[in-house]
Amino acid sequence: MSNFVATERVRVEYSQKELKNIGYAKKIIFLEMERLEDNGIEIFDNQNDIASRVVTAFRDRKIISVMVIAPPQSGKTGSMYATIKYFLEEENMPAENIYIITGLSSCDWTKQTKERFPESVRDNVFHRNELVKFVDKIKGKKNILIIMDEIQIASTITNTIFKTFKAAGLFNKQSLYNNDVKIVEYSATPNGTIYDFAKWGDASIKILADPGVGYLSSVDMKNKCRVRQYGDLYNRNTDPETKKETEKKIMKNFDELRCDIERYKDPRYHIIRTHNGSSKDITIANFKKIFGEKKYNYLSYDQKGEIIDINNKLKDKPKKHTFIFIIEKLRCAKTLTNKYIGVCYERYTGETPDDSVIIQGCLGRLLGYKDNGDSICYTNIDSIDKYEKLWNSNFEEDVGWNSNTTKRDKNQQLKPPNTFNRIGISTNESDESSLTDEPAALIEPTIEKFDEYMQVKDYYDKVLKNKIMEKTGKNARGPNKKTEDDMIDGYYHATIRNITRVYSWEEIYRERRCNIKNGAGYAVRPCYEDKNDPKTLKWCIIHY
Repeated sequence: MSNFVATERVRVEYSQKELKNIGYAKKIIFLEMERLEDNGIEIFDNQNDIASRVVTAFRDRKIISVMVIAPPQSGKTGSMYATIKYFLEEENMPAENIYIITGLSSCDWTKQTKERFPESVRDNVFHRNELVKFVDKIKGKKNILIIMDEIQIASTITNTIFKTFKAAGLFNKQSLYNNDVKIVEYSATPNGTIYDFAKWGDASIKILADPGVGYLSSVDMKNKCRVRQYGDLYNRNTDPETKKETEKKIMKNFDELRCDIERYKDPRYHIIRTHNGSSKDITIANFKKIFGEKKYNYLSYDQKGEIIDINNKLKDKPKKHTFIFIIEKLRCAKTLTNKYIGVCYERYTGETPDDSVIIQGCLGRLLGYKDNGDSICYTNIDSIDKYEKLWNSNFEEDVGWNSNTTKRDKNQQLKPPNTFNRIGISTNESDESSLTDEPAALIEPTIEKFDEYMQVKDYYDKVLKNKIMEKTGKNARGPNKKTEDDMIDGYYHATIRNITRVYSWEEIYRERRCNIKNGAGYAVRPCYEDKNDPKTLKWCIIHY
């Protein structure tokens, strides 16, 4: 067995025949790129500059991973395209060894990405639900380029990207060096991944991608007085003593919104992000009561709404002001046709919102190079200020950024982010202890999601039953069988923190640590990928 320890990426040696085949494939992909560019794909100077910096960074063969931080709608996709082109021009890289992946579960992202890249790489574009295919394709390959988009999504060590990297054998620095693996990570808001990224040491480098000429940033929007502090548009207050006061504040928020809408001389589309479930219906009812239905149209953009592709609607000039209510869409990646957009209103989530969601959400969809000149966004202004400070500090200052991977303890100290980028500290092929070397209180539980309840029972019998019997010395009967008699109004409910209701997958994940170590030592919880659709039922089992 070889004791060779690689200190840099090992160059792959190809035979003359292999080099010829690589050359033929390059000619094909360059012709595909030429056709794309003839048909309107345009790569700008700033995108070429980013690509050049990425390829230059990888000339240092110690480098495994490059993180590119680029503001929303500043041309990430174009710089990825240019990066592929530069790599193929400079390296003997097989086109089939180029992969584009994301933690997003988005068919929109897949469609949009494939349209903007040459045909030769389209079969290697994978969103979250397709990453199993990526694992199968990548195993055993050398000299590969992995481009990751929106790395902040599904990034913790319990989420998909981490599990994908583990399954693909991408945990170990020696393996990455020996197989000449190159990873480019893209995001506007890297969140906690950037702190773990630093643990790669001299195997990583960070690049801040300055936008091109004519880019409208969130700070520009603020300075042009086109940003407003958002507020609640739905009264969730059930306290009879304070409910009326809350109602007054909400009416004030509506009055401010009405004033902005009425300033437009021509009808516009106004995008309103709402809460899930019945909250959405109540919000829409509030709008109809306040604005009326004679002068305004009302549409929904969700899994069951009237709109399939929002841009097909936005490209047509509206005949009267039209509210479009959205749920769990337009978080990131989606580029909007914005000529007729008036006001965008982000969903209010309290005093300490997720800063990443704010920057990438409604606000982020209005940024870029095709500003219509008068759109307005209601959002959290403090998040804009934090983002500006982060950018100006090269993403090194602690600005109190709040996200799912930048949580703080009671002393306001940053907790270990525990993202997929922690793999950079592993240097021994069999050493994964560094992935869970934090105090026990911070260890993430395992959470598995299944389509059928019987799959949960099978998982319990195979994985947990013996462990629990050994720990307790008692017979571990397992989870009780669920039937339709347990349903309320067609839904299964879960009880968390003494609150029994219908939960979404995102809500179950946020509460994954709640009371799991007590009682049976595990929890089985029903949830829905869309709380408006009982057919999206999933069963989660959570344990340590």
